[in-house]
Amino acid sequence: MKTYTILLVCSALLFSSCGIFTTKPNEPQPPVTPADPLEKLHTDIDTVLRETLFTTANVGIKVIAVETGEVIYEKNPLKLHHPASTTKLFTAATALARLGPDYRFETTLYVDADADTQVIQNLYLKGRADPVLQPNDIVVLADALLESDVNLIQGDIVVDATHLDTVREGPGWMWDDRQLRISALSIRQIEPEPGTRSRALACGYLLKNELEQKGIEVIGDVVPGTVPLDARTVAKHLSPPLADIIKLMNKPSNNWIAELLFKAIGAEVMGEPGTWQKGRDAINEFLEEITGEPPAHRFVDGSGLSRYNLLNAELLTQLLVHMYQNFELMPEYLASLPIAGVDGTLINRMQGVSAEKVLRAKTGTLSGVSALAGYTTTADGEVVAFGILMSHYVGSATPARDIQDQIGSYLTGFSRHLTMEH
Repeated sequence: MKTYTILLVCSALLFSSCGIFTTKPNEPQPPVTPADPLEKLHTDIDTVLRETLFTTANVGIKVIAVETGEVIYEKNPLKLHHPASTTKLFTAATALARLGPDYRFETTLYVDADADTQVIQNLYLKGRADPVLQPNDIVVLADALLESDVNLIQGDIVVDATHLDTVREGPGWMWDDRQLRISALSIRQIEPEPGTRSRALACGYLLKNELEQKGIEVIGDVVPGTVPLDARTVAKHLSPPLADIIKLMNKPSNNWIAELLFKAIGAEVMGEPGTWQKGRDAINEFLEEITGEPPAHRFVDGSGLSRYNLLNAELLTQLLVHMYQNFELMPEYLASLPIAGVDGTLINRMQGVSAEKVLRAKTGTLSGVSALAGYTTTADGEVVAFGILMSHYVGSATPARDIQDQIGSYLTGFSRHLTMEH
């Protein structure tokens, strides 16, 4: 028995020395399997969307390749959200399509048809919803009147703001948004005239003061009214082109410009006076042209201040794809959007990641609402349009923005080329 045991031990030692019972130091690895890049992108985005924010919050996302129409990613694309300032994407698009990139807003001085060279009865100042009118523009108009040899105004300075209606507050605005009080003749930096709260009268008094300082006597007062049909133009101020104005609207997300544009579109497309309802009708008409029958939505203002506005990611990306494919309007539209890490409302976002200096998008923020929609170019040079809508969360918008930025970085870094993963 002892001999048998010794034989077994010796046999084990012998085979061990031959390496039969040892693990080879370099075992062959499992076969390399190509990863599906699109599947990985979906996994990455889905992982981000498992953040605790979405325990209560809602999200709607759609990403489309603008050249092919391929859906790169989507999640709840038909769910409605408050769009906040991504509403401005629709205001800008409709303005460019209906008014044209070179459109300029007029602010005009008139006199009566039978006015004398040096002495006139009434002087008329008419605004046509210039959203970037400046105090110095009124000064220049006063200088032009002075050069025409007028030295006495026996009547009044009549301010005409009839290009838009007299409703100053948008539908569904919160009480603390009402200070805009937009008018067809208004300057953002000048407060409405006390008592009347009229911005048009404030512009009229600015003109009156300038004329008197320049030696033109004004016997009457500043009053509201309308320009006679046969009045004669004596001076005209033109705004910068619309293409420049929408940059001033979209990059810093300027609500003032957006609301004046919204009503001005209504006035131009549907006739004076411009109203919020006419602006809404003009945008709906434009959307029906580009989408056939757009998904359920509601726009009531141009800036996104109103809680009545409702939108989904599906319609957002439809608009973005259409505008990108519109050769005449795409350069101006794209140029109006903030650039990640560079300017506008994205100046401090997506810095140091692939999206920096590449992604262009419009932000949107209300209490409990955060949105991001625009374009980026992937690692393969493929342009994609995306819409991300988040709503019904409590607290700071920072977590929502961080998620949007992460998704933007994933999209910008996306490549369709297979990577070899173990």
